[in-house]
Amino acid sequence: MGFFQSSCSSSTRPILAILKLLLLLMLLLIPSVSGVGTKRIDRRKTFKIGVILDLDSSLGDQMRMAIELACQDANNISSGSYYIKPRYVNSRASPLGAISAAEKLIRKKVQVIIGLETWQEATFVAEIANQSQVPVISFAANPVPPTMVVQTMWPSLFRMSTDVSNQIRCIADIVSSYNRRRVTIIYEGEAYDPIYSELLNSLSEELDKIGSRIEDRVILRAPSPSASVGKSFEEKLVKLKGKASPIFIVLGLSSRASGHFLKEARKIGLFNRNSIWIFAEKPFNNLLASVEHSIISTTMEGTIGLVTYRPENHVSGDFKIKFSNKFHQKHGETFNFKQSIDVSRAYDSLMTVKKAIDALPTNDITPQLLLDRISSVRLVGLSGVIQFEKGQLTGQAKFQIVSVDGNESRDLQLWSPNFGFSRSFPQKQSQRASAYANSDALKNHRKYIPQMVIGIPRTTPFGKFVKEEIDDVTGKATYVGFCMDVFEKTRPHGLNYTFLPHEGTYEDLVNKVRDKTYNAAVGDITILSNRSQYVEFTQPFIESQLSMIVPAKPDSDRALIFLKPFTPNMWVASVGILIYTMLVVWFLEHPTNPEFRGPWTNQLSTVLWFTCSSLFYAHRERISHNFTRIVLVIWFFVGLISTQSYTASLTTMLTLQELKPTVTTMEKLRISKARVGCDAVSFVCDYLKNTLNFSKDILIGLRNSSRYGDQFTNGNIAALFLESPYERAFLAKYCYGYAVTHENYRFGGFGFVFPKNSTLAAKFSEAILKLSESGEMKRLEDKWFRRKCMMRNDTSKTPRLGLDSFWGLYAFTIAISTACLLVAYLCTWRNRRVSEEGSNADGMSHDLSIS
Repeated sequence: MGFFQSSCSSSTRPILAILKLLLLLMLLLIPSVSGVGTKRIDRRKTFKIGVILDLDSSLGDQMRMAIELACQDANNISSGSYYIKPRYVNSRASPLGAISAAEKLIRKKVQVIIGLETWQEATFVAEIANQSQVPVISFAANPVPPTMVVQTMWPSLFRMSTDVSNQIRCIADIVSSYNRRRVTIIYEGEAYDPIYSELLNSLSEELDKIGSRIEDRVILRAPSPSASVGKSFEEKLVKLKGKASPIFIVLGLSSRASGHFLKEARKIGLFNRNSIWIFAEKPFNNLLASVEHSIISTTMEGTIGLVTYRPENHVSGDFKIKFSNKFHQKHGETFNFKQSIDVSRAYDSLMTVKKAIDALPTNDITPQLLLDRISSVRLVGLSGVIQFEKGQLTGQAKFQIVSVDGNESRDLQLWSPNFGFSRSFPQKQSQRASAYANSDALKNHRKYIPQMVIGIPRTTPFGKFVKEEIDDVTGKATYVGFCMDVFEKTRPHGLNYTFLPHEGTYEDLVNKVRDKTYNAAVGDITILSNRSQYVEFTQPFIESQLSMIVPAKPDSDRALIFLKPFTPNMWVASVGILIYTMLVVWFLEHPTNPEFRGPWTNQLSTVLWFTCSSLFYAHRERISHNFTRIVLVIWFFVGLISTQSYTASLTTMLTLQELKPTVTTMEKLRISKARVGCDAVSFVCDYLKNTLNFSKDILIGLRNSSRYGDQFTNGNIAALFLESPYERAFLAKYCYGYAVTHENYRFGGFGFVFPKNSTLAAKFSEAILKLSESGEMKRLEDKWFRRKCMMRNDTSKTPRLGLDSFWGLYAFTIAISTACLLVAYLCTWRNRRVSEEGSNADGMSHDLSIS
C-alpha cells in the first residue's frame, strides 16, 4: 500500500510542474493583451460633449438615458477616430443655471453642447457660445417660424426641433373637428412671456379661420419650492370649473408643474366626461414622463395629445427595446407610453455629432470646421430625417393624434400640414383637406367625448319643465320634466348626446347655440322673432302667451245675487212664458169658469195669481176646461225644471263665493305704478319694459318660483307676469286666491333650439307634430300639470242659466199652449155655429107652423 502511494505521488509531480508553467505564461500574456486594448483606445482621440439638461425632471432623466445609449452605440462602432465622452450638468430648469453650466463646460474644453430644453435657455447659452464658436444643439422648439434674425444673432445655434406653427394649425383642426366655438388656454409662464404671446397670437389667428375664439386664458406661475404651489394652482384653475363648453388647450407645462397641475385639476373636477382636453406636444410629454401612470390612467382618460410622427424602422425598434430595459433597470417599472420626441432627438443629436466628426480629418478640429460639418450632416435618425438649413431642422412636422387609454396611449389619427387629417400620409402633393371632414378617428372617439353637447337651463321658473335630480348612490345627474319627456319621445334613434346645465338667462342659452358652444338647447325656450334670425327652432310643442296673475278677493256686492242664476234673456223669456200661459189659461177658463169672471181687474189678478201659485202647487181655483188641464200639466213640468235649476244655481253661488281680481287690466297697473313681478331669467321682463312700456323701477325680477306666493302675501308685488305654460304650473300649485287675465299678447310657443340650417330641427319638428296628432302631447301635459287640489276658486264664475239651455222646453210649452188654444177656439167656434144653425132651424119651424 505504501509503495502504491509513493508511486502515484512521484508520477503527478511532472503534471503539476507543467500546470504551474502554463499558469505563469497566462499571467505574463494578460498584461500584453490589456496593453494592446488600452493602446487602441488611447489612439482614438477623446471628443468632449457637454450636456445641459434638467436632470431633476423625469423627462430630463429619460433624455440622459437616450444620450447614454447613443454614446454606447457610437463608441462601439469600429470606424471613426474619436471616442465621445459626454459630461452632464444639471440646469435645474433655470436659465441662469444653464448659463452657469455652459460657462463651466466651455472652461472644460467641451467641443459641442447639446440639451437646453427651453428657448430662453438655448438663446442665453448660444450667446455665450458665440464667443468661442462652440456649436450648440438645442431641443427647444421655436415659438415662431425661423427667421434670418435667429441665424444672424446665434450662428452657432442648431435647433433640433421644428417650429410650432404646424402644431398650432393641428390644434385648430382638432377644435374644428369637434365643432366648438370657444376654447380656454392654459400656459405656464410669466404674464408677459414673449414666447406665450407669440403662441397665443398664432393660435388665435388659426381659430379665427374656423370661426372659433379664445374665451379665457390661465397663466400658471412656474412652481417654486414653497408649499403654496398647489394653492396657487387651485386659485388659477378653479375659475375654469363649469365652463359652458369646456374645451381646454394646454400650450405650456413644465415637468415640475405637471404633478401639481394634474392634482389640482383632478380635485376641482376639470377632467370630466363633458370636457375636452388637448395638450400640445411638450406639455403632453412632460405629463407622461413626470406623473405616475396610475394617476394618469384614472384622471386623464380620453385626453388628447400631439406626438410628432416618427416612421418606424429597425433602428427605432432596437432603441425601444434598449430604452425600455434601461428604464426598467433604473426605475423598476415599464414605460408604456410613446417615448417623447425629445428623447428620440437626444439620441439623434449625439449621432449627428458622431457623423460630423467622423467626416473630419484626424488632426485638431477647429470650431468653424465643426460648425460647417454639422450644418452639412444628413442622416435618418429615430425622429426622422436630420438635416439643418440655416440652423433649423428642415422638413415640416407631421403629428400623430393620440389619447390616453388606461396605462397606454392609443393612436387616433395622423395630421400633416398639407393634407390635414388622414389615416396615412399620401405620397403626392394635394390640397390640405378639411379637418372636419377627415377627422373620422376623432369623431369615433365617443367612448370619452360625446358627439353632441346639449345645453339645458339649470334654473327654470318651475321644475315641471326641466329639473335636475342627483342620484344619492351614484351621484349621477339626471334630468326630468315635461320638456325632457318631449325630447326623449321626439329625438331620432341613435342620437348620441350629453346634457350640460346652463347657468344664465335663456337669451344666453340661445346665443351659445348660435356661436356653437352648444350643439343644441332643450327646455322651456320661447320662440321669438329676434332669436329666429340666428338659430333654428323646432315646431312649438306648447303654446305661449302673456298671462297676468293677480290676487283675487271675494265679491262684496251680493245684494242682487238672487237675480244671477238666470241670464237677462232667461228672465225675459221666463216672464214671457208666464204671461203667455196666463193669457191662455184665462182665454180657456173665462167663458165657462165663474172664478175667472167679474171685473177685468179681478180677472187679471185671478189669472196672474193662479199661474204663479201653480208653480208651487198652491193654487185654489178650480179648473173646468180639459184643454186648460193640458196646458197646466206642461206648465207644471216647465215650472218644476225652472225652479229646480234656479235653486241649484243660487245654492252654488251662495256656497262658493265668487272671486274678483284686484286688478283687471295692464293699463291700470301702469297708471298706478304698482310693482309687478316677472321671471328674471326669461325675456318677459324686457318685454314688459321695451314693448309694453312698463317702467323699469316697478319691475321686480323673480328667480325662485316657490316664493311667488310669498311675494303676493307680503305685498311686494301687485301682479305677476308669466308665460301661459308657467301659468298652468302656477295654478297647479297655488289653487286658491288668484285670478288670471290675458290681453292677447301671443308668442311662438316653446321649442328646441339648433344652429341655423340644422337638419335635426326639421326631424324634431316632424316628430313633435306626430306626437301632437297622436294625442301623446296632451297626455304629457296632463301628467305634468295636473292640479294638486280638487277645485279652485278664481274669477271663473259659476255658469248662469241661459235661454240656450231652455229654449227647447219653452218652445214646446208655447207649442202645446197654442195648440190647445187653437183647438179650444175651433171647438168654441163650431159649437157657436151649430148653436146658431139650430136656432135658425127652430125659427123656420116656428114660422111654418104659424103659417
